[in-house]
Amino acid sequence: MNADLELFGAWTTGAAATKDLATGSPAVGALWHWEIPADVRAAQLDLQAQDAVLLQDHKGIERATERLDSFIEVWAPDESPQPKSPLNEPASPEDALAEALERIRAPQAKGLLAHPQTIAEEFDAFFRRVRELMSNYAVIETSAGSVTIARTFVGWTGDFRSLWRHDATADQVRLHRQNVQLALARRALLIRMVGVIGTGAAKIVLRLATPGAQLLVLPAVWQFIRDVIAEYRRAQAEGIS
Repeated sequence: MNADLELFGAWTTGAAATKDLATGSPAVGALWHWEIPADVRAAQLDLQAQDAVLLQDHKGIERATERLDSFIEVWAPDESPQPKSPLNEPASPEDALAEALERIRAPQAKGLLAHPQTIAEEFDAFFRRVRELMSNYAVIETSAGSVTIARTFVGWTGDFRSLWRHDATADQVRLHRQNVQLALARRALLIRMVGVIGTGAAKIVLRLATPGAQLLVLPAVWQFIRDVIAEYRRAQAEGIS
């Protein structure tokens, strides 16, 4: 699965977020939908599994932030490139970031020329989805057997409004509330990731003398963060701390 799709969890944005909402609903930028398993115990285990993935991604972003800060501390555009990974090993995220910054510093670096087109397009798509997630209302839905149990509208300022099915059980009410907490925690993680990318790019731009460097550095830092998170996920899957 695409790494960014995993980072968004169950959030869908844009037109996909509104296709099943009733006419007259507030303007919606994003939808989080969860279908409750028939067994309450299975539903609780599903939420716990999603919580575990969320915690792993938080730790992945922490690791990426630490490594980005370490890279920025020693990197200087006018010095020799940092030592690269051995030839028999894949390039590290640090190697890839250093190479991207060298391309940005090149006189011909303009727009997409500074990055492979796929990276630039994926970067634009990621930020567009985050903007949609924060614009208008986000909707968090919980359903059982294709029947909507509850729907919570969350404004970008944090205001809430929930609609409940009249015969929702106590277990369903509790599970929806947990679902809301999970959805908002996933949204907060994405906002934090955007902050890390912006802060890191700003620090790097201070050392560059390339006009318009901010717009060129952002995709490079985004790719670095994503690569480190992917590395962290693989390490966790292999049982490496």
